[in-house]
Amino acid sequence: MRHHFWKWPIPVYLFLGGLGGGIFCLSAVLSLILFPGIEAVPTALAWPCFIGICCLGFGCLMLVADLGQPMVFYRAFVKSTSVLAWGARLLTVCMIFGLLWFVSYVPWDWFRPVADLFVFFRGLNLAIAGIAGTCIMLYTGIFLSTLKSHAFWATPALPVLFTISALSTACAAIALSIGWWPATTSIFTESGVMNILASQECKHILHTVDVVLVVCEIVVLLVMVLSFLGAGNKTANKVAHKWVHGSYALAFWGGMIAVGLVLPELMYIFLDGTIASSVIAPVFVLFGGCLLRFMVVNSDERAPLPGENEYFNKVAKRDAEFVTKWTYGENIY
Repeated sequence: MRHHFWKWPIPVYLFLGGLGGGIFCLSAVLSLILFPGIEAVPTALAWPCFIGICCLGFGCLMLVADLGQPMVFYRAFVKSTSVLAWGARLLTVCMIFGLLWFVSYVPWDWFRPVADLFVFFRGLNLAIAGIAGTCIMLYTGIFLSTLKSHAFWATPALPVLFTISALSTACAAIALSIGWWPATTSIFTESGVMNILASQECKHILHTVDVVLVVCEIVVLLVMVLSFLGAGNKTANKVAHKWVHGSYALAFWGGMIAVGLVLPELMYIFLDGTIASSVIAPVFVLFGGCLLRFMVVNSDERAPLPGENEYFNKVAKRDAEFVTKWTYGENIY
């Protein structure tokens, strides 16, 4: 069946949610586990986390916009049995505690009394935001895989794929923005030199991690798609054929595999230390992650229910004669 009920806001929501959650997950790992007690590391990560907050906030707006009734958006938070509700709550928790953590690093003199209130809770706030961010990454794939009527989504591989992709895009986003405001980068101050060194060390770690993540993403993506290509489920098989050598083939092989995964991997490995590795490759990774969500969400074919095709075949078309000639309120019988 080809009835698209989800438009472009949903893949944007899934991409930004996974990206924001991944940023907070990696920031918590770097600050609290790999470099505990080194204040320059979380300071350098403050701006990437602010970008993560913006991604989560804009993603929530996309979700509300797609609900069709924005004024009753609160229902997405109160329906306890809904996977969507848990996702909305996780996004809210991550944004709140992430914002409280970021506020403690704002350097404006007039804002200092407010920032000082949250300095003591920095570790706790970042830990909660990091845990919520990790759950958000998993949620973006689980959200689709619970819809069993859509064969291409109903696979355990999808949460794994979306989680790996979220971590990879988060590595790319952090590498592009680490060390910006409010971190100081003056070589004439001790804090500036420490921030520069911390940024470079984090970039090196993220670079190495993303090399591994991109390989994992290629493997999981190809295994998932090619397994559906030989699957007995006709609906999933049809979608896989569309991806491999159908209408989505150019976007899949050219956009997602080549530009979004293979080219960044080659740049990471063979052009390390150049602008291609530090700027172009992360941008390509972000492009590939966004394209992945759009292609998956638009691959929502499902097997028709018994009698569904017969019903839609009998429903009058909009251009049927008795429909076009009928006037609202008119009763000629």
